[in-house]
Amino acid sequence: MRTLTLHICLAAMTLPGVALAGDKTVTWTGWFADMKCASAHAAAGTFGPTNPECSKTCIQQGTAPVFISEQAKAIFQVKGGGSVIENLGYHIEVTGTVDTAANTIVIRNLKTLAYEGAACSRPKKAAQK
Repeated sequence: MRTLTLHICLAAMTLPGVALAGDKTVTWTGWFADMKCASAHAAAGTFGPTNPECSKTCIQQGTAPVFISEQAKAIFQVKGGGSVIENLGYHIEVTGTVDTAANTIVIRNLKTLAYEGAACSRPKKAAQK
């Protein structure tokens, strides 16, 4: 019986689409970026948009694409990120499967909310008197 259970578990782990113990489906808002820029921002406690032009260059040069989650206050490496570069600079809503152990997300659905660009390039709001 123990061997049968082991074979069933191993078979389930190799089937595509089977959620493992660390996986959960989420719907979050946030931004796409590259690992280098997002990690520096996260270390400073900032979970917002990065410079989209810089992120595009870094991703094209091989830096891993990530999703910055507002709700989780964390960054997750994007697996299969086909639309990451096209959506850099946009505030987005994603539905996907998160592997918390590996700190990755597989995007299943994406909706653009608004273009924000880089926080450093937006004009500062005038202080109210």
